[in-house]
Amino acid sequence: MNTKLFNLKSIVLSTFIIGLFSCEGRRDFPELVETGVTLDNTDILLISGETEDIKPRFVPNINPAREYMWEVDDSSVADLVMNDDQSVTITAGEAGETVLRIVSQDQESLSAEAQLKVIASAPVDITEEGQIIVNRENSDGPDAGEGSLKLVDGDLNSKYLTDYVQPFWITLQFEEEKVVNFYQLTSGNDASDRDPRDWEIQGSNDGENWDVLDERVDQTFSSRNLTREFYFENETGYTYYRLNVVNNNGGGLFQMSEWALLSILE
Repeated sequence: MNTKLFNLKSIVLSTFIIGLFSCEGRRDFPELVETGVTLDNTDILLISGETEDIKPRFVPNINPAREYMWEVDDSSVADLVMNDDQSVTITAGEAGETVLRIVSQDQESLSAEAQLKVIASAPVDITEEGQIIVNRENSDGPDAGEGSLKLVDGDLNSKYLTDYVQPFWITLQFEEEKVVNFYQLTSGNDASDRDPRDWEIQGSNDGENWDVLDERVDQTFSSRNLTREFYFENETGYTYYRLNVVNNNGGGLFQMSEWALLSILE
């Protein structure tokens, strides 16, 4: 009789424990809500009449729970159409500059913005006219599979890879003076700690004395083989342009798929 009672108690206890854990497994968790919004390109360059979709990224990387609104400071520069996925379609208007902004429509007012520049005609890519010079070459040389020449070969699927040691710079030398005010950087295919983070664009006409033309800090590349664009004010021609990488993203190596120099004709 005692044995049967013991078995009955064991069954009841087991049933209770199973039920308890089952309830725990069905516990409702609060909905995950994004805590930030960012844009991959903080400089956007468009040609008058051109259309482009801009898709924000949310932190953490989830479908947004908040509602957002896009706006521009000068509506004559760009027309905006909001899309259901919280992205925006931009149609470039007259030449000029403005600020593009996305803002959450709640008390948190999460936001991100980009400088938007509209020009009348396409920028001129002068990269292939220059000769590349680096102070840290790939161990197998410039013509190697990951040598410095891969940085300017026009192929986003190849890359330049080498040790990252300060000082670290990459130069394009031209036979005659060129006005550069726009450039593109494309991240490598792996290991984001090899990406550039802080850098300067410098210009020179003798290869010894350098003017700082553009400076960027705390930059990130949110995905691999991502091309980011940057423009700056410059009307002076130089025969040398240098990408001076002040810091990479913390790794012992540096990599980049492409570096392109362009001239905006205004």
